[in-house]
Amino acid sequence: MSQAAPSSAPEITASAAKSERERLASLGAWIRLLAGFVFLALGLIGWGLSRQSAWRDQLAVLAAYTIIAAVLFAIRHRDLLDRIVLFPVALDLAAAYIALRATISSYGDAGQIVAGLGLGVFVLIVAFDGLSLPRRFIVLTTIVAMAEETLLLHQAGVWPPHMLLACAVLGLAAGVGVVVFERTNRLVHEAAGIEAARHQLADTRAQYAQLARLQRDKDSLVQLIVHDMRGPLSAAILSLEFLSRELKRQRATRDMLEASDDALTSSSNVANMITQILDTTKLEEGRITLNLVPVPAREMLNLARQQALSRAQGKSVSIEVDAPDTLFMVADRRLFPRLLDNLVSNALRYSSAGGRILLVAAASGGEVVLSVHNTGEVIPVGDRERIFAKFQQGETETQRMFGWGLGLYFCRLVAEAHSGRIAVEEVAGWPTSFVVRLPLPAMMPSPD
Repeated sequence: MSQAAPSSAPEITASAAKSERERLASLGAWIRLLAGFVFLALGLIGWGLSRQSAWRDQLAVLAAYTIIAAVLFAIRHRDLLDRIVLFPVALDLAAAYIALRATISSYGDAGQIVAGLGLGVFVLIVAFDGLSLPRRFIVLTTIVAMAEETLLLHQAGVWPPHMLLACAVLGLAAGVGVVVFERTNRLVHEAAGIEAARHQLADTRAQYAQLARLQRDKDSLVQLIVHDMRGPLSAAILSLEFLSRELKRQRATRDMLEASDDALTSSSNVANMITQILDTTKLEEGRITLNLVPVPAREMLNLARQQALSRAQGKSVSIEVDAPDTLFMVADRRLFPRLLDNLVSNALRYSSAGGRILLVAAASGGEVVLSVHNTGEVIPVGDRERIFAKFQQGETETQRMFGWGLGLYFCRLVAEAHSGRIAVEEVAGWPTSFVVRLPLPAMMPSPD
């Protein structure tokens, strides 16, 4: 199942910024169109009441402004408006200046009042443009507004100090516009960052859900294959056992007996591997109920030694046990021996001929400590945690030649199911030591 590529944070940020600019531009188009109609209506009322020619001249300006405002309103959602971003501002400044200049000429002594009202108009233009224009355009708009207001005040006969005051007010309005723009821009970027994180989280969840489905499908397939293999394999093992007994009864040659035993051992190993796969899945899902009983630690270690003795003799590797008879542990008699068997088999696999394996049990710090020491290869520090993960093996060539990365993972699951832990630890005199630590049984006093 394919998925669309997740949007990156810069793309979402740019999209959010563009969306915010479009929203403000649309708001400006609405206000500009509304203002055009309002002032055109006022002009018509004024001309109708006074019939002065000045009103007629202003009506022409207001009508032209309203028509252009209607055109800008019609194209407010198109990319064309982005390329003529300064045109609406220039339109506002030009229309305001022309209308105010004509009004000042018409009213004579009252022109100073009109010029003062013009300051408010320019302040609104500068402040509103600050919502949608970058800083450099706000500065340019302010300079033009200052120049126009200065000309209007001069036309109305206002003193120069008052002109400076008007310019200061416009400068303050520009400063407010810049602050508003920066704050808006920052909020847009913050909101875009949140939106990007939300999109990324949604994409991650979707990918995780897909991976989880694939993992479930894979596990189901493996379980089905493994389960179906048990029947034929059990039949093969029974046949090999019968064949081995018949060969011994008929006193077959040594080579035939060894071949029969090897086939039986290999088949038994595969059967154990299949059982381990099924139990690993059950341990992962918490579907195994352990039958925990007090067990002598020495008995467990002797059982692991006995199961591996023939393989160890074939490699000339000695296996020894060092455990007190009085030390007990609480364990499941079906699962825990397989943990020890995996550790001993792992030690045998990497021990060279003439090597040595020592199985040790001791009580320390309120724990039962079971150690499997061997004279095999040293496990690199960087691999000592990773090898207990599922389907993980060591990095060395020898470590990659054998196994498929489930044995030590199974050991970790069994140790954790017993409320314990397993790790590779440094022990003096031994290149490699696997150590399992379990809680000391409450009914048994600690030798410490």
